[in-house]
Amino acid sequence: MYTDLVQKIESLKRFGNKSGREVTERLLPELGSPDRGMKIIHIAGTNGKGSTAVYIAAGLQANGYKTGLFTSPHLITIRERMQIDREMIGRDDFTRLAGKVLSVGMPEEYTPTFFDICLATALLWFKENNCDYVVLETGLGGRLDSTRGISETPVAGTITAIGLDHTAILGDTLEKIAAEKAGIEREGMPVVIAHNKPSVRKVLEKNASSFLAVDKISDTDERKTNGLFSLALKARDRDKEITPPLEGDFQYDNLAAALFTLYLTAPDLDKDKVISGIRTVTWPARIEELSDDPLFIVDGSHNPQGVEALSRTLREAHPGMKFVFLMAAMADKDVSHMIEGTKDIAEYYICTKADTPRSLEASRLTEMVRSHGAKAVCAETLEKALEFARGSGAPVVSFGSLYLAGEVLKAYRD
Repeated sequence: MYTDLVQKIESLKRFGNKSGREVTERLLPELGSPDRGMKIIHIAGTNGKGSTAVYIAAGLQANGYKTGLFTSPHLITIRERMQIDREMIGRDDFTRLAGKVLSVGMPEEYTPTFFDICLATALLWFKENNCDYVVLETGLGGRLDSTRGISETPVAGTITAIGLDHTAILGDTLEKIAAEKAGIEREGMPVVIAHNKPSVRKVLEKNASSFLAVDKISDTDERKTNGLFSLALKARDRDKEITPPLEGDFQYDNLAAALFTLYLTAPDLDKDKVISGIRTVTWPARIEELSDDPLFIVDGSHNPQGVEALSRTLREAHPGMKFVFLMAAMADKDVSHMIEGTKDIAEYYICTKADTPRSLEASRLTEMVRSHGAKAVCAETLEKALEFARGSGAPVVSFGSLYLAGEVLKAYRD
């Protein structure tokens, strides 16, 4: 029954006739408005949403708060998207609650998408379990996203780094994308704005009821605030009081944004418990080292900013090292930037195809890599790609697609 239900949900459209926001605004009241009365922390952005969300959830959980966490996408199982205290929903609960959502009669033009079903299922589960807080990550954008359809004004919002992704839908400049992400802002909701370029930050600040921009905090502000503010400042300044448990220098920005959000949400949190909780955080496919001899890293980066961060981290952690890049990419992504951002530290590329119709064919990706003057081999299947990777004798980095990351993780765990 569970398997059949998952297949049914995964067969649903990714985009509907109406915006996700409009669908959620109609769907949730039909389910008893499970979002009402929830203390929700709403997170938007291009890069860093997931890790920022999990830092916030870990800090709350460590202080004894039952914390719901809704993120996307999933890597292996759909149930990863909904967690309470870092434990994902069980098969029985998912089957029961998702079935309830699917049974709601909606006008055809408001038919819920895959994401809408996941969101509503998560909210029902969080409500049923009396979560003290719910950390809610947007799916796409902010203004029209399904998560924006919740009727309860969140207790806080966080907007992470803005980058060029989903440009056909959100806009072709950072500022246009920022305007869409800023759509999560509401009257009476304080917003933390992570480190961003000034023109982007200006857009994000424009309509915020009240905001705290991480990179506008000065040393003099530290004297006016409590321990969490001090901690966030030190994290942003690369102090050693707390080091992000996830790889990449950009994680300092994500951590600082999370800490400020925790302060705005619950200023009396125990600082030591927050630190202890954050130190336990793991988040798959974020520059995750699957083995160290030989070195095999899997990363879900799939847009220019994400790939730049990956490349920068690899250079700093392994100076002078060349890597074999195991790569797949969606046809609508900036593949040229991915190649240019990594080719000077690439021994060569193993080009494959992710298991989704959106993925570039391995042969086409191979041609693109070679057109940039880099070496590439074509692997039509992941099995063949991993065979090439293991036989290379070189350090391997899988990147370019979260679909690929999930398939690689599953192959390693199996």
